[in-house]
Amino acid sequence: MTDKTKPGPKRLRKNAWILLRETMSRNLILKLVCLALAFAVWQSIRENTSFEAVVTDVPVKIAVDEGLAILDQSIDVVSVRFRGSREDLRFLSRDQVSVEVDLSGRTDRLRQTIRLTPRHVGAPSRAHAVFFEPAEVTVTIDREVERALPVKAAFEGELPEGIEVEKAVCIPASVKVRGAERLLQGIEQIRTEPISLDGRYLPFKTHASVVVPGPSWKADPDRVLVELNLIERVATQRVENIYVRPLLTSDDSRVVKIRPEKVTLILRGSPQRISALNVKEVYAYIDCSELTEPAQYEVPVRADLPFGIQVDKIEPPVVQVVVKKM
Repeated sequence: MTDKTKPGPKRLRKNAWILLRETMSRNLILKLVCLALAFAVWQSIRENTSFEAVVTDVPVKIAVDEGLAILDQSIDVVSVRFRGSREDLRFLSRDQVSVEVDLSGRTDRLRQTIRLTPRHVGAPSRAHAVFFEPAEVTVTIDREVERALPVKAAFEGELPEGIEVEKAVCIPASVKVRGAERLLQGIEQIRTEPISLDGRYLPFKTHASVVVPGPSWKADPDRVLVELNLIERVATQRVENIYVRPLLTSDDSRVVKIRPEKVTLILRGSPQRISALNVKEVYAYIDCSELTEPAQYEVPVRADLPFGIQVDKIEPPVVQVVVKKM
């Protein structure tokens, strides 16, 4: 082929375009169908994996080398947003999700900030973490030491009125606590988890976990036996010269004479209620509903008292009653 018969660049480009057009037009319908199917599959996958769910209050755990402890970390919990299919997200919960940062071998700096990423997340699901709030945690590391600290029981709720905690004993009385040196040096005692006192009237025993003052700290033992001795605090008050009143219906016209007319009441209750007692709210009476015939009777005296106050004694407990018709 001579130079004159060789095709030029323009002719080569034209031939290439014709070849491409012929290739594209060959089996065009089949190719369009395949393209449509590929798009439909892609769209289905995208839609089925584009659901999102947020799991809140996920604990953030920090692991460090042996002999070191966490002195402080900027956050204890984090919210994690997951993305995946509806099925993957359905059963995600805080109990199933964990965020763990392993600083083993990276503790050359005592203070460092770690940005949270999906590799820090553990979850029994194919959903993947896409967002964290907060997005990072700052950790301060210190040397780990051990101290024996006394344990004190902590309480929550309210005892019934008049019941008090006389004594609370933890067995053992002290535990060994391992943690950051700078923080542990300033602690004089540690407490148990709160023990509920609601509705307690009698002494009881219970086991309670020891609450350590820092993340990743350890207590040995981590549970103690707490013995609580509850007692009832009661105060009394003597109220004298209380008139005894006859209890009659509104249409009862009989005459009732009572001897003696006045009695003394010895009242009891919690110290708070006794100290706040208003004597004008104390009433003594006799029930005349069964004294149907005119006669002389001996009738027990009863008392109407403010809430929380009880009668300990009435002097005299019985009075003489004379009933007469008008």
